[in-house]
Amino acid sequence: MDLQEVVEALALPEKILYLRFSNGKDGMFCFEDYFPYEGIFKKLKNKSLFNKVSVNQFGTIEWPGNLDLSPEVLYAIVTQQKIIVKGKIVFDPTLGKAAWLKS
Repeated sequence: MDLQEVVEALALPEKILYLRFSNGKDGMFCFEDYFPYEGIFKKLKNKSLFNKVSVNQFGTIEWPGNLDLSPEVLYAIVTQQKIIVKGKIVFDPTLGKAAWLKS
């Protein structure tokens, strides 16, 4: 999978994120389907903070307080493509919150 940068991000109702990537692909997903509100992401349970999503200079999304997500993971989610490292699946977006696979 080629690295694609996020060029547009919008927070929609019900914690849905719309993302458009540098190659023109776009799509939506529900944040809650993939990420638990634990640890650093606990703050994003707050709807007004969640709605402040933006695209940073590194081509990924972020929220105030240095909360960000890998553009590779976001692209995998939007396109429903697995992330494979050294021949092993490490991220399978079809599994939702269980997407990170242990090798």
